[in-house]
Amino acid sequence: MANRDNGKMRVVVFGAHPDDPESGCGGLITMLTQAGHEVIVGYATCFRRGRQIGSEPEGVVRRREAVAACKVMGATPKFFDYAHDDLTADPAAVRCVSAWLDEVGPHIVVTGWPFDTHPNHHATSSLVWQCYSKRNGWNLYLFEVETDVQSLGFVPQLYLDIGSVREAKKAALWCHASQDPEEIWERFHDPMHRRRGRECGVTYAEAYYLVEAKESCPLLPVAFLSRADRDSQMD
Repeated sequence: MANRDNGKMRVVVFGAHPDDPESGCGGLITMLTQAGHEVIVGYATCFRRGRQIGSEPEGVVRRREAVAACKVMGATPKFFDYAHDDLTADPAAVRCVSAWLDEVGPHIVVTGWPFDTHPNHHATSSLVWQCYSKRNGWNLYLFEVETDVQSLGFVPQLYLDIGSVREAKKAALWCHASQDPEEIWERFHDPMHRRRGRECGVTYAEAYYLVEAKESCPLLPVAFLSRADRDSQMD
């Protein structure tokens, strides 16, 4: 476990593909690094077997894009070597991810919502869940991706006002040029930010779910809002 004597935390954000962590919590990542906290962004899979983007293997392109996105957010990338086609939450993969998390020693882990239509998203969330301990270790938060399209039944507990870092989040997503970021932003990201913002009384927000607040483990060091905050503002 990292030292907290200086008040700084180590946070792991673990997503399935390059652009998933940026999509779900690019605002959070940027806020944390701007405050001096360390954020490591894990990507479970970056390629399909045999697929190329232009003249290069898909994995080369998508890793390069993710490195650029992490630079924008001030985070450190970590890539796993699973192909899209092979990613499952089997015992071998759990051991691999668990060993990596033990080595990193995060205070907090953030991963995707488990009820998701994309099998890679579901497998990644399951991998993290199987590494989670209810007694010690780290607190676990969940983020959403493309609400009601991929992340199904997501029920936010916590909202983060991302107005001050929204342009940085957008710039990080724009690094993923192979994924048509402009179209995805207009169809999914911007409406999701606005929807979550309406729910908590701000213009743009990201939403999160905290599995449980374990007394022995710190919480994310950001000022979360809730629906109650919005309701009190309307009284």
